[in-house]
Amino acid sequence: MKKNALDRTIDIIIITFFIVYVFIPLFIAFEYAFAEKWFPSHWWFPQELGLKWFKEIFALSNIVKSLILSYIIGFFVTLFTLIIALLAGYVLGTRTFRESFKTTRLMENLSNIPLAFPAITLGLGLLPVYARLGILNTIPGVIFAHMVMAVPYALRSIVGAFLTIPPDYEEAARNLGAGRPYIIRKIYLPLVWPGILAGAVFAFTWSLNEFVLTLFLGYPKIETIPVQIYYYVGGYYLQPQTAAALSLFLLLPSLFLMYLIEKVTRAGSIVAMGA
Repeated sequence: MKKNALDRTIDIIIITFFIVYVFIPLFIAFEYAFAEKWFPSHWWFPQELGLKWFKEIFALSNIVKSLILSYIIGFFVTLFTLIIALLAGYVLGTRTFRESFKTTRLMENLSNIPLAFPAITLGLGLLPVYARLGILNTIPGVIFAHMVMAVPYALRSIVGAFLTIPPDYEEAARNLGAGRPYIIRKIYLPLVWPGILAGAVFAFTWSLNEFVLTLFLGYPKIETIPVQIYYYVGGYYLQPQTAAALSLFLLLPSLFLMYLIEKVTRAGSIVAMGA
């Protein structure tokens, strides 16, 4: 009994530490975003809450433009990333390379190479290329730069989804005269959509939060939310309240998408088990 009580106490301490470690920074960000009066003598919680900083944000046209631009870029990064990752995922995750699983893993690892480089290194490498191609400080250039880092995340989840599908499904469809487009549309897509959704969430949240590549390759013509946040916490002056309010426009969509994918993938697994 004493051992069980000790184990239970240790478990509670570990879980408590984890919750504090994860949620305290988020809680502080929310405090700053809604704090209108916060005296140093009462440092743990503001004296007055309100929407002052959000009103200031929406009163500035450049910040509103940055908000809209961030979501537009994130949408197109997600769209083009899914097209590339879905086609590559089909080739790597179905019978084309299924007989050689090592080849699939090798290609996945090669696609992850950009993730091993700091974003600033990639930005420096792409800077002269962008200047030569004439896409520096353009929306297409920023979209492509975000995709360099988003594709590996999306590809891994989509390939994993394809690998779970028995090859007999495609073989049976081909024996019945089905072509590759029909097989992808009618057989694979209904089965791999949780992986596609996960890839979409990875791509969108990565694009929405990307700062270094946008600053290197898009500034000053392309200003997204992270670039605007930099003005308030790392630029010429420090204004954490406005920065925290802006950060919620990065945090809340990401949290919603993570919640959505959790609900959808769990529902999909339940349906699959029932089938």
